[in-house]
Amino acid sequence: MIQETFDLLRRVASTATLKTGRPQTDLIADRLVQACTQPTLLAAVERLMAALGCEVGYIGGEVMAKFLATANCAQAQHMLIWLRQYPRIAAMIMGLRDDTDYQEALNSVVLSDADTFDMGVALPGRPWPIQLTVECLSPLAHGADYKAGNATLYRRMQVLTTTGHVLDLPFYAGNAIRGQMRDLLADHMLLALGIQPNRTHPPLAMWFFHALYAGGVLEGKGEVSRTAIHKLLGNSGSIRGEGVHIFRDMLPALSLLGVALGDRILSGRLIMGDLRPRCREWGTGDVPVAELMEWTYLTRREDCEGHTEHHGMIANTECLRAGTVLDGGCQLDGHVSELEAAALAVGLHLLQQRGFLGAESRRGLGQVRLQVQGDLRPEPYLEHLAARKQDILDFLTAIGAFDTSHNFEQEEFPIPESRRSNKKANKGLSAADALLGLGMEE
Repeated sequence: MIQETFDLLRRVASTATLKTGRPQTDLIADRLVQACTQPTLLAAVERLMAALGCEVGYIGGEVMAKFLATANCAQAQHMLIWLRQYPRIAAMIMGLRDDTDYQEALNSVVLSDADTFDMGVALPGRPWPIQLTVECLSPLAHGADYKAGNATLYRRMQVLTTTGHVLDLPFYAGNAIRGQMRDLLADHMLLALGIQPNRTHPPLAMWFFHALYAGGVLEGKGEVSRTAIHKLLGNSGSIRGEGVHIFRDMLPALSLLGVALGDRILSGRLIMGDLRPRCREWGTGDVPVAELMEWTYLTRREDCEGHTEHHGMIANTECLRAGTVLDGGCQLDGHVSELEAAALAVGLHLLQQRGFLGAESRRGLGQVRLQVQGDLRPEPYLEHLAARKQDILDFLTAIGAFDTSHNFEQEEFPIPESRRSNKKANKGLSAADALLGLGMEE
């Protein structure tokens, strides 16, 4: 199996017509990574030949016949697994010119001696209180943190199976869902407050813009914003619990997802799980996971006819096929408030309305149908935004969320009725003291 496969791969590499400025071995390794995502060894070789522009007529019938005679045996799948694990080693072997070195390298390749191919399945996950089901209406792209040349691979995680093997299985990260929900809830809140969202020229101070759309950054650059948040939440190791409660009460969507403000991190109330495609390896379907994957060809064409050189760009993205179904879910922290739970209901509804997940949505990828099962009510959050619109605007003004040059020290802000201090009325207090109810008798 090893000899026949590498003899063919070596001939494929030597007859490749694809040329780049990169070293040939690197090019072959990247194309091998892409090809080995196919479900079978035969399909992987077929894709590799196409990816390298192989001159099929120069491969030779004897080499091809020997490979085909073994391509469907039990060891073929083990050979494919080895190539997936060590694509660069394989590319180095394919590039060896000396026959003695080549043969010694092949003798060092060891495959499993198992007669049957059973990698097992992943351990079953626990059920989620709030269940999410996603059906892909178009290919779904979700890039890994590494690429193979101009190809982006789908994100995978290593999973220990019931038979003790390790599989790399595709998933859609729960943190990506949180990120999209955060953006949607941010736009929704601003619109509810009568503010037009604009990410190019945001109508917000940058520290609050980052908090709203990206979860914040520790120690904002603007001295005024740092002072405002420090006065509200505490600084230098001190904690003003009342300020934290006021912040969470006023902005339940930010409280739900968590945020970094000043030098403080307010933890979120939401635990978001990954989405896993239904397949044999995840233990949730009958279809092998490799049959769920496909490669989508992307291109940016050169429209200017005056150029003497081509300036277009091509790329390949590995995707889950249209029709794939993914399962996941989320749950709320035991300390979640009614408003925070309602904000989650609104966020999930906004995701349903948007109908897209993943990357390259502008190219039509990632169109999905999202179904949510769980006891969630959006009305309390919607009523909060409508009934307390002015209070929220005043609160944001007081903490310098709209203007980094805002004079926080001089701002007066009424204490919310539920937080009003009995020690002293808020009249004449600074905004921070008024918010926290910290006015003291002189």
